[in-house]
Amino acid sequence: MRKLLTMLMLAVMMVTMAVTPAFAVIEIIPRNGGEWVDTTKPDPNFQWGTSKPVAPPVVADNTIKIYVNGKQVISDVPPFVDSANRTQAPFRAIGEALGCKVTWVNEAQKVVCEKAGFKVEMTIGKKTFTVNGVNKTMDTAPLVKNSRTFIPVRALSEALNCNVNWDQANNTVYITSK
Repeated sequence: MRKLLTMLMLAVMMVTMAVTPAFAVIEIIPRNGGEWVDTTKPDPNFQWGTSKPVAPPVVADNTIKIYVNGKQVISDVPPFVDSANRTQAPFRAIGEALGCKVTWVNEAQKVVCEKAGFKVEMTIGKKTFTVNGVNKTMDTAPLVKNSRTFIPVRALSEALNCNVNWDQANNTVYITSK
């Protein structure tokens, strides 16, 4: 009986192999320098179902730049726009760019800017400040952020008798001495 079953199985295998081969032979013929190889990179903005190419999204440069008398002010921390929509800049960078002697009074949490006939004092968290001993008010306050003292650029610049212009399209503050 075993012999009969073995012969039957061999017969079935031979018939099946004749009808469907267990493996196929594929002949690969090289072409002239890879003419059938697509070397173009895929479009990262491709979208299914559209017939027109889709433009990549525009990434806005929200970096605020500050120029004092035509020279860009560079600091280790960037300026930013506060909740009152005012540009705040690192105190030392902007003060020194304006030609001031800058001082931080830790006990009073106060900054002092001195320049040829001007003395400006601002206190962290207070909207009032003094220019040559005269009290003034601004609509925002100096603050400490990321271990840096930031001051309102316009308030300090105008207190030092400078012109201040904001270029919205380029996120740039231009300060010029009078």
